[in-house]
Amino acid sequence: MKQRAWILFQLRALKWFRSVHAKLFLVTGLLTSLLTLAIAYTIIDNSRKEMLDYTRNLAIQTARIVESEIQERDEHFLSPAKIKEFLETLAGTDKSIDQIDVFKAEPTYKGTSRFKVTLVTSSAEDAQVIWTPELGRYMNSPEEIPTSQLVHLDPPDSNPGNGQSTAQASMGWEVYLPISNPRAGKFPLGLVRTYCDMERWEIVWHNNLQRTYRILPFALLGEFALLWMILSWLLNRPLKVITAAMSRLESGDSAARANIERKDELGKIADRFNLMAAQLEKAAAERESMIEEIRGLNTGLQERIGEALTELQSKNEELENLLKRIALLREELGQQERLAIAGQLTMAFAHEVGTPLNLVNSHLQLLVAQGDLSDRTRTRLGTIHAQITRVGDIVRKLLVTTRRPENAPEPIAFGELIADLQQLWSPTLAKRDITFQYSAPEQCTLLVDRKQMEQLFINLVNNAVDAMPKGGRIQLRIAADELSSHRQPRFEVALEDTGSGIPADILAMVFRPLFTTKPEGQGTGLGLSICREIVRVHGGEIRIQSIEYQGTTITFTLPGVAMESEQGTEELIEP
Repeated sequence: MKQRAWILFQLRALKWFRSVHAKLFLVTGLLTSLLTLAIAYTIIDNSRKEMLDYTRNLAIQTARIVESEIQERDEHFLSPAKIKEFLETLAGTDKSIDQIDVFKAEPTYKGTSRFKVTLVTSSAEDAQVIWTPELGRYMNSPEEIPTSQLVHLDPPDSNPGNGQSTAQASMGWEVYLPISNPRAGKFPLGLVRTYCDMERWEIVWHNNLQRTYRILPFALLGEFALLWMILSWLLNRPLKVITAAMSRLESGDSAARANIERKDELGKIADRFNLMAAQLEKAAAERESMIEEIRGLNTGLQERIGEALTELQSKNEELENLLKRIALLREELGQQERLAIAGQLTMAFAHEVGTPLNLVNSHLQLLVAQGDLSDRTRTRLGTIHAQITRVGDIVRKLLVTTRRPENAPEPIAFGELIADLQQLWSPTLAKRDITFQYSAPEQCTLLVDRKQMEQLFINLVNNAVDAMPKGGRIQLRIAADELSSHRQPRFEVALEDTGSGIPADILAMVFRPLFTTKPEGQGTGLGLSICREIVRVHGGEIRIQSIEYQGTTITFTLPGVAMESEQGTEELIEP
């Protein structure tokens, strides 16, 4: 019995592999599996590259912070202890920056570009700092592209004295950044070397990789199951009905019909088969009638038999033609199924992206067409239309390119910029019972990129609004920077709120990417990081002062064109 069951199973499996359902299932399943694996591999590979880029940029950014601190505080390296204390705040066992070393430049002889270096201080113990004077060769590296390389970092619990270690060395970035001299034409001051440990990032990446390996088989099984059900419903069931009707017709049941209520190609095949069966049934009835007539008549028997045979042959030829057409329709069905899948994917994408924007834009046009709208309402509707257009532009730009736009500074009146932005955030301020004030010189013109300025002020105001759920006051002040010159004027901008403030223990971390104090789902941790990058692109620096439960003040500098008058104007906007 078991051998017989096994033989039956093999015959059924062989029969299934010869079917159209099996071929479509295997081909489509193979393609979807390869696509899924390719997507998974691309995501894993991109995440690895992003991790390497992020840790390298973190090491470079830390080196630049050290360079800036030394240029501002101690360019002659007179206080190594203070420098060491500052380095220890940037590096440690609980941070990604493993070690920071500072070297002082010593030209080999006057008027040359070759250097040697001596160690000034380090965030690690001096005994653990490995260096030679020949590290001065990194002094000739361009400041825009610091020298960086992947190296093996010694584990924290290694014991080089006995040649044994209890932890495996991890990979990390080694970055060399020359400390440029703020005086033009002078030799560099020294060299900064940073080590960024990627151990924790490797752990996160390996965890994500293992999670992907665990989820991927279930995803593939789900795809196969869904594909099986779709092909069974679209193809296998109607084909079984048609083949069963054909078998009945072949066995002599002239009343056999394929009952399929569908409007697609299989429905057309069933209709053609039913028409063919009806014609065959009619031909059979005519043949029976002819036989009865032959039996009753003796005269002209051969002639009438010949006519009947001729008609029967014609019907058989018609049946053969119909069967050939069925085969052609089956082949066409396979092509139509593949085209249908591609069409569904295309329509789904167009619907999901285009329909919501079109609906919003249509309703907005209906509102604008009403004649009883106030000027203020029409202004707000115009603002909404501009933002919808902006969303469409963003979608198109994302599809065309991912290259970051270049900084394009232009003269912009500060008052006009704030007036345009007020149209965006005034409804939110009114709803939250927040008062907005700003003061600026009468002739205050900035030399900045307008789009980046819009993003900067919108991010800062949104953060202030989130910190004042029960209402409050936002005050924006701009004044000429005392240290700027007439040829290159700069303005100092201060944005102050009366919100909940920031605790002192996390105040130093607010500019870090992906760090946020907002509840989960309400913040990405990128707002202040983006703001700092925008200010730095414009040659300025940004700093923050905050007292918990009393408010926060963010101060930064921006380049200007000219300022003809020191007299200020102040505007008060009530909710």
